[in-house]
Amino acid sequence: MAALTPDQRPAPTPVQVRLGLASRLSLALTGAAALVFATAFYYNYQESRRHLLASVNETIAGLSGAIISDLGAILKDSSDVADHLAKGIESGMDEAGLRKEAETAVLDCSYCNGATLIFDAGGDAGSPVERRILRCQYHRSTLSWQVVCDSTVAPTDVDAMTAPETADWRTTPTILPGRDSPVAIYTRPVHRMENGVLVRIGAVSTELPLHYLQTAVASLRIFQKGYVFILSSTGQYLAHPDAESVLSESLIDQAHQYPELINMSQRMLRGETGFVALRGLSSPEPVRLYFMPLSGTHWSVGIVFADEELFAEFKNRTREVLCIGGVGLLLLALLTALIIRRFTRPLLVLTEKSVAIAHGDLDIAIPTWSAQDEVGILTRSFADMRQALRQQLDILANTRAAQAQMENELKIARTIQVSFLPRDPARLAAQGGLDVATWFQPAREVGGDLFHCFWLADGRLFLSIGDVAGKGVPAALMMGVTVTLIKGLAAAIADPDVLLERVNRELCAINEEMLFVTFFAAMLNPQTGELRFSNAGHNPPLIRRRNGSAEFMVIPPGLPLGIDPDGRYTSAGAQLDPGDILLLYTDGVTEAMNSANACFEPHRLLAVSRTSARMNPRQWVDDVVAAVAIYVGTAEPSDDLTLLAVARPSSMIEPTVE
Repeated sequence: MAALTPDQRPAPTPVQVRLGLASRLSLALTGAAALVFATAFYYNYQESRRHLLASVNETIAGLSGAIISDLGAILKDSSDVADHLAKGIESGMDEAGLRKEAETAVLDCSYCNGATLIFDAGGDAGSPVERRILRCQYHRSTLSWQVVCDSTVAPTDVDAMTAPETADWRTTPTILPGRDSPVAIYTRPVHRMENGVLVRIGAVSTELPLHYLQTAVASLRIFQKGYVFILSSTGQYLAHPDAESVLSESLIDQAHQYPELINMSQRMLRGETGFVALRGLSSPEPVRLYFMPLSGTHWSVGIVFADEELFAEFKNRTREVLCIGGVGLLLLALLTALIIRRFTRPLLVLTEKSVAIAHGDLDIAIPTWSAQDEVGILTRSFADMRQALRQQLDILANTRAAQAQMENELKIARTIQVSFLPRDPARLAAQGGLDVATWFQPAREVGGDLFHCFWLADGRLFLSIGDVAGKGVPAALMMGVTVTLIKGLAAAIADPDVLLERVNRELCAINEEMLFVTFFAAMLNPQTGELRFSNAGHNPPLIRRRNGSAEFMVIPPGLPLGIDPDGRYTSAGAQLDPGDILLLYTDGVTEAMNSANACFEPHRLLAVSRTSARMNPRQWVDDVVAAVAIYVGTAEPSDDLTLLAVARPSSMIEPTVE
């Protein structure tokens, strides 16, 4: 059944709709939805904003001061010991007195694990002044805890090993010799005014085991998932809920993995105070971090709040809003059902008819509707659609039949085209001791690329490759004619240039569609390696030498075949040594385009050809095809792809027969 043309179709009748179904439904639904969502939005905005701000302010204000106070008390416990012992050195107390004071101070200290005193001894009754080091360590004996002191003579450069001019905690804790765990060291230099000059007379350092800070931090839980950590001035964790992270992990390393941490980590190391939102601190989950410097140190304290808990009140309000919205939507659904049931009952009939039509029943009766509203227009449209669908199905059936016939003919054409090409060029070339590999891949069912390989009567191997302008059936027909002419004339003509001139005249005589063929013809002597060739506008072949180098051949210019019947062509020669490989190819290789419409280009072909020092024709062809496929990717093939490689095998290259 023929489809109606636009001129044959009746003109549509103007439709006049007063207050139609769509308008009434729109007004009802819009009013109900506006009421529900306006109420939910206002309630959620006001309550969530108030609770969120109150929760954040109270949490930070209440926790930060208490945490800093707790940690400061631990540090002050050790620094007080150092200050007390420093006063003993300033007062000129002898070594025995300092030993007793150190033992008592360390034993009474809750967190200090040891003390080291550097002081001057002697100087009385003519005895020389001697600088000594007194180390007192708190450890457990067999029965009880006690403090053991050890006194030694200080090295001559002891000043270089002590603290700077002011009392301070060392930047990074360390593991001292004979200690099992890392300690933080507080060092206080001791000075005395002599002859109006302030002179250093010693130093006191106390040891605070990091596990005390670790225990304190581990006990400070912020809600359920929040935690506290201490960071050194170099970015290392001094205390962290995960004990394995202490002194083994650095916030700087995490900052490299998560760029948003970089700015925050730099601010912490500079001793700033701030409150930021970020990800990747200890997990991919979003958190809020409040950080501040720890007074009296170069360290920084971080308090981590999990967003999930920090915004708990917000989530509660959100659930309340969802409940309100759900109730509103339920009411809206009931209201919509009543409206649709009242105004769209006739559509139920049309729905049943449409299901039947969808299952292929085009003869089902369509009810009539006289009203000039959407239902009446839809009913008449259904009837028109059914009629048009019948026509389109008939057209589609005819089109599919024609397409199937065309596809079958193209398959036959491809089979015929392939029959023009050599069936087994590798076995054919192997008869003369040569190694040949080929690849033929049309962009469509049939294409315009061609190649040939056969022996001449004088013992030379004839090699050729060509590309007909265009793709598809016209190019395939031109390809078949060209292959037939080459096969028929090459046996009687010894020179490739004369052969191209003869084929060119024959093609020009029958080329009414002005198709042209780029062509390269060569004759190879398998014994001497002498190669005679001529070119008709084709791509220059590649020669790969035995040592792995590859280069494009210098070939004489020439017009493509089928353009000028008086065209002249030139022969040239080259030498193919044992182990060398000659590669002929079409522009489907160098002009293969990827999804960005960029060509493969000759330099990529040359790069693939130089990848290995040992290669046979089959491997070379496969490497080129694979490189082109990777470059093209998912893009559609832009042209036919054909390659022909021939080699004179040497003792290092085994002949390959397909």
